[in-house]
Amino acid sequence: MNAVHNILLSNEDCEKIIAADKSTTNELVKIIKYEPERIPGKPGYLGEYTFLDIYFEVANGSILSQRYFAKSLPYHDQVLTTAVEEWGIFRKETELYCQIFNQCVRNTNKVIKWSPECFLARNNLLVMEDLTRMGFKTISFQTTFNEHHIKLVLDRLAQMHACSFEYEINRLEGQSIGSLFNELILFETTFTESSGWFMAGLKGIEKIALERNRYAIDPSKKSVIQNRLWDCMKQIFSLAECTTKFRSVVVHRDLWFNNIMFKCDCLDAMCEEPKECILIDFQLARYLPPAVDFLCALYLLTDSEHRKRFEKTHVEYYYASLQRKLAILGLDGAAILSREQFEKSLDHYRLMGFVWTGVLHGFVNFPQGVLDKLHHHDPKTYTRMSMENRDDFILKYYDEDRYFRERLDDIVTELLQFLFNFS
Repeated sequence: MNAVHNILLSNEDCEKIIAADKSTTNELVKIIKYEPERIPGKPGYLGEYTFLDIYFEVANGSILSQRYFAKSLPYHDQVLTTAVEEWGIFRKETELYCQIFNQCVRNTNKVIKWSPECFLARNNLLVMEDLTRMGFKTISFQTTFNEHHIKLVLDRLAQMHACSFEYEINRLEGQSIGSLFNELILFETTFTESSGWFMAGLKGIEKIALERNRYAIDPSKKSVIQNRLWDCMKQIFSLAECTTKFRSVVVHRDLWFNNIMFKCDCLDAMCEEPKECILIDFQLARYLPPAVDFLCALYLLTDSEHRKRFEKTHVEYYYASLQRKLAILGLDGAAILSREQFEKSLDHYRLMGFVWTGVLHGFVNFPQGVLDKLHHHDPKTYTRMSMENRDDFILKYYDEDRYFRERLDDIVTELLQFLFNFS
């Protein structure tokens, strides 16, 4: 056995990976060796990320190699590892691949690829195809998503949702995904009052609203914010609960820029007109109406100016895409989710888009390197700001960093307008 960043991986594991990988068509004879390579930077916050190179001999005597992406528990940080294990988010994703995604319609001419293939899944390790070898990449930090990006994201969400509907209707014999998997896989991990990380994010929104937002200059408006904002934001906890009011699917929810990979023409260095898109990292997945993903994508990936210009167009685009994909799978899309029901669900869940975006913008948009440096040089403070209170960091970088300020101020302002009709 060899330790892959504190994860034990065996030759037998590697054999299973090679066998599951349909792109390796040669007959495997034996594993020669396997080597991990830590991925530079910070691809995510809740795990360790490595490339895994497996060298193996095939029937004709040749030695071949294949590179994979491996994600494990964040053993570099024991406090975070304990939290991730308690939240169950790593186990959630492994079970999601094994019991739902790998059972959905995939790899056919009826379905556009919307997630990576997973070749090995257990409670502390995921090994998947390396999307970078296929030309996929995440958008650079502090790069704005444009109309092309959003349409691709919405199209892949529509495909994921269509596959979820098909799986439930055709393969579960009348049972819902929620009734079978809510407690085992699709449980809530984040939008809860017991999540210190999430509650710190809510406090950050309130702090900006009271001490930096332009509406707080008016004493009457500031009084409204002080007296009503917190209780309004806490409605997100009930919105995150499963519902019978609207038809549900498996939703991603965690649609910040690092969880979406695009493929562009080789000449498109800035990836302004991507050709393909894949969703990654399903640790926050739930069984909720499709509108939840639409709104999370809309608010997390765009600003208010974009939304004013394109929201109606995006609603039309997503709904039409979902209907087409359901028809290709032999399903009556309008009967499954009518346009009227979709519009009503957008209104019902809109607050979730605002609040979740405010929480994430107040954490993932800190200037590049800030969190990494703090994590390595002052882990006690990092744990405090991650799990308890980050108001001081939010105020500091709101004042010092233009991008952080603009993204956070944009969503907080729109949230206050939405809740209190401020103008």
